[in-house]
Amino acid sequence: MEQARYFTALTDSIERARTHRDAPLIVGTAVAYGVAVYLAISLTRNSTYVAAIWPANGILLAALLTCPRPVSRYILVAACFLANATALTLNGDQLATVLTFASVGPTECVLAFYLVHRACGRHVELTEVWSVIKFVAVCLAAPILPAAFGAAAAMLIFGAPFAEAWTTWYLSDSLGLLIVTPTIVLLNAKPNPYSVVPSSESVLRHFLLLTVASLTVFLQSSVPLLFTLVPISVLIAFRLGSRYAAMATLWLTVVSLTCTYQGWGPVSLMNEQSTSTGIWVVQLFSFVSVLTSLLVAAEIAERDRLKGELERVSRLASERREQLDTALDAMSQGVCLFDRDARVVVRNSQFLEIYGLTKYQAPPGTSLIDLLDICRSAGAVPEEGSTIELDIDSDTEQHLVGGRFVRINQRVLPDGGVICTYTDFTAEKQAETELLHRTLHDVLTGLPNRRLLVERIDEALESARTGKQAVVMLLDIDYFKSVNDNLGHAAGDGLLRVVADRLRSCVREDDTIARLGGDEFALLLRDGDQPCDASAVARRILDVVRQPVVLEGKLTRVGMSIGIARPPEDGTTTDEILKAADVALYKAKRSGRGKFAFFDAAADAGACSARRLESELRRAIDEQEFHIVYQPITAGSSGDIAALEALVRWHHPELGVISPAEFIPLAEHNGLIVEIGDWVLEKACRDAASLPAGIKISVNLSRVQVSDRDFVARVAQILERTALPPGRLELEVTETAILDNETNACRVLEELRELGVSVAIDDFGVGQSALSCLRSLPIGRIKIDRSFVNDLATDLRARSIFVAVVSLAKSLGIKTTAEGIETEQQRIIAALAGCDHLQGYLLGRPQALENFDFDRGPAPRIKAPLDIAS
Repeated sequence: MEQARYFTALTDSIERARTHRDAPLIVGTAVAYGVAVYLAISLTRNSTYVAAIWPANGILLAALLTCPRPVSRYILVAACFLANATALTLNGDQLATVLTFASVGPTECVLAFYLVHRACGRHVELTEVWSVIKFVAVCLAAPILPAAFGAAAAMLIFGAPFAEAWTTWYLSDSLGLLIVTPTIVLLNAKPNPYSVVPSSESVLRHFLLLTVASLTVFLQSSVPLLFTLVPISVLIAFRLGSRYAAMATLWLTVVSLTCTYQGWGPVSLMNEQSTSTGIWVVQLFSFVSVLTSLLVAAEIAERDRLKGELERVSRLASERREQLDTALDAMSQGVCLFDRDARVVVRNSQFLEIYGLTKYQAPPGTSLIDLLDICRSAGAVPEEGSTIELDIDSDTEQHLVGGRFVRINQRVLPDGGVICTYTDFTAEKQAETELLHRTLHDVLTGLPNRRLLVERIDEALESARTGKQAVVMLLDIDYFKSVNDNLGHAAGDGLLRVVADRLRSCVREDDTIARLGGDEFALLLRDGDQPCDASAVARRILDVVRQPVVLEGKLTRVGMSIGIARPPEDGTTTDEILKAADVALYKAKRSGRGKFAFFDAAADAGACSARRLESELRRAIDEQEFHIVYQPITAGSSGDIAALEALVRWHHPELGVISPAEFIPLAEHNGLIVEIGDWVLEKACRDAASLPAGIKISVNLSRVQVSDRDFVARVAQILERTALPPGRLELEVTETAILDNETNACRVLEELRELGVSVAIDDFGVGQSALSCLRSLPIGRIKIDRSFVNDLATDLRARSIFVAVVSLAKSLGIKTTAEGIETEQQRIIAALAGCDHLQGYLLGRPQALENFDFDRGPAPRIKAPLDIAS
């Protein structure tokens, strides 16, 4: 009945465990535990009623160590208790024996589990030496009290000697824990990632050796070879690892105990009267074998782990080094790290590229001295002046042999090392040099500009104080604007480059040629090995520059005017010297161009005044100092005002009224005449728009305007802005202005006629080809010069010429205007000769527009008296 009850309880426990997540572990452990108990009791019980071999506790302890959940452990212990009780019951033991002995084994396992966790932690690693030692200590200590309790029970129930019963119980339990538990734990443990997994062939070969050796030892009884198996166990532990070492020990234990019970093997040579003693010897052998194998395997595993860790750290360090090298190589700067002994620790590819080295020429560990020698031998750094001190922070610049510029930032680290960064700023240096060159040189010709010229003149003036002579020249291309107007600005730029090259060929390398702007150049001659001859240099320049040059496919000749000043006679400052040379240049131009002139302070006072006036023109335009007066042009037959001629006047705040005869030539020379002329034209057209519709407006043109290709377009824009009909505008141009550039002038006049603007020839009769103008030019009026009007009343020949000119014009359909009418006789004769219009002081002086009264009847008259002058 009792056996049936225990079996039923065991069956119920197993059935409940099946529904648990750890059911396979619990059921398997309970079954294995029960079978082990039954076999141990039925086969190895001695006279003390204690089993000499007890592997069951090793099975339960291994299960407890591998079971992850506490609840599963409780169920596991309960199941093993029932399995133990069932096995005892099946063996025929009484209830008292069953309850007592069945509770000792699980209790011992629970105690061992607690002690192992306390000693080794939650995860038991039997591949570590100290973990093995602690585990062995626990397995030797845990059975002491349970063995004592079980021996006491055997003494009370069966009358067995306590000491013998305790010894048997203790040895069998401790050996079971030591042999079985490590084998199961190691079989379930994860493989050591740092250990080499042995091949199946190697495992088979070693276990075959162990089997042959163990059978050789235990199947004969004549030679005591038991402990010769220990080296083989150690070899397996060394070669195959902890898992196979535990399996080998388990195999030896099973073989040795089985053979010993059969009376085989070396133990049979001992005293036949004590089988227990033989079992103890075999158990001692098994204990030594398992301890040795586990310790050796743990030591090997520890070494493998350390080796693997070193390899991991080394691999990680290598990866970090590669990452560092990649990061350093990604930098735009070169980097080189030196240790405290001035040896290279790290350098990136940019550093090697800057100095033209390979990674094999400057490996880590290279000393600074050797590195400098390598750089010199590679031709990167100069032989001299390339020493480096690594003991201070510094920022230096290095000029390499190949032309590179490198900025070196050096910083000393706390550990005594030095980090150096190398920045290749060659492009920046070149850009800086280029910018400096552009700042000090003319872009078009490459010559020094005014700023650099001024600096060198300042230096020359300093040298002049020590007796060294210098000469400053200002050079101007004659009629350069005509080249621009006729051939275009591209041709003008080409001419400037040609002139610059020719000037270079005329002077020494130490002399300075500069372009000041436009067509103006400057030359600074300084005494070198030989004194400078300014006159000889000027003549050579004039001869070279006047040589023909091909521009836009046309052979062109140009000249040059030169003004020369000599410090300190002509000035002690740069400004004074340049002004003196400018005055001399003006004098050379006034004397006929294509010449040179020296500054003479006493003789050039008038030229100084003219140059001052020329410089004042720009300010006058900005300050709006110009104004317009109008002189009436009357009809010859009726005397009515038919037109007004616009005349520009300049009222200087210091010099007073300046005659157009003085400032117009200056404006034509410096190019301001275009701006002044456009202003006069627009102001006159705007005033004319407010006049009666029958009155025209007449405006004088300069030779520069007539040669300007864009002039007609500007006239059209002015007429559009002022809303003045083109037929009310008449433009006056002299014969000389036309002859300066006849081809372009004809085109401009033709375009003006197509626009509807009439053109008059001013001062007709004093030019070289007055009659040819009448034949070839699209003109609508001629204004007969006053030289033909002055003697109309007294000179018959003059009167005949005048009448002939008027008759010729009428026959050609060209209107006439007589200029300079100052007497009544002149007016009558001109009118009787058939002249269309008259103009002169007799008929009205130039005056402001508001002085005219156009509301007094059909024939407007002048409101102001005739003697008003402005």
